[in-house]
Amino acid sequence: MARAFKVVPTLVAGGRVYQPWQEAAEQEISIQIVGNDSGAPSPSRHEHNFPAERNLEPIEADGQFVGLIVRNKKPLAASIEIGLERCGESVWKITVRIRNTTSFAAAGESREHALESSLMSVHTIMGSSHGGFVSLLEPPDELKELASACVNTGTWPVLIGEPGSHDTILSSPIILYDYPQIAPESVGDLFDGTEIDEILSLRIMTMTDEEKREMRDSDDRARQILERTETLPAEQLMKMHGVLRNLRSLDKEAS
Repeated sequence: MARAFKVVPTLVAGGRVYQPWQEAAEQEISIQIVGNDSGAPSPSRHEHNFPAERNLEPIEADGQFVGLIVRNKKPLAASIEIGLERCGESVWKITVRIRNTTSFAAAGESREHALESSLMSVHTIMGSSHGGFVSLLEPPDELKELASACVNTGTWPVLIGEPGSHDTILSSPIILYDYPQIAPESVGDLFDGTEIDEILSLRIMTMTDEEKREMRDSDDRARQILERTETLPAEQLMKMHGVLRNLRSLDKEAS
């Protein structure tokens, strides 16, 4: 006999509170570009469609089936345009444009509705096996003018990998420096393991009991972050405070 279900704003089961919220689903697109007869890669445009999905996750309490978590994913469409412009001998300017081409509903829809059809946090990684990328933060003198003419909209490209390497670039919505690394003071994943661990930890500590309960019940990863932060020793928190890096001697700079 089929069981009847009804949508509820919250469900309390097994000592946990389940409530609706929006989640992001990670997607990966890989594009390989090869050289043409002149050895240079050709401009290209790529269209990608992610179909709608519906997943069901059963909820059990005391050995009994008490409910379902229903995850609905709306269809998404995106385009990636890769353009190249010769700027000198063996120097090319690469342009990457990523657009959300999903058909949205009529104007006036809520922000929450729009988020369901959004590309939440696009990261672009570019690698080269027969060339190298130029740092836009510290370009060589002969390329400073070209580097300053580059325009970055909603994204920030930096070199990544071993310091000194030039074969990979990460362009993300987060402002970073070249060769970013997880701060050694970080004691665990806080969704951003670079330089803002102290801010996030202090923010978690100021949450109300109700906010902490909601965070604890949202998902396992958030619960682990909350539990780790609440038990963080004072000396470990102080290690995150006032760290200075990348200092250079003025005498060395002048020479």
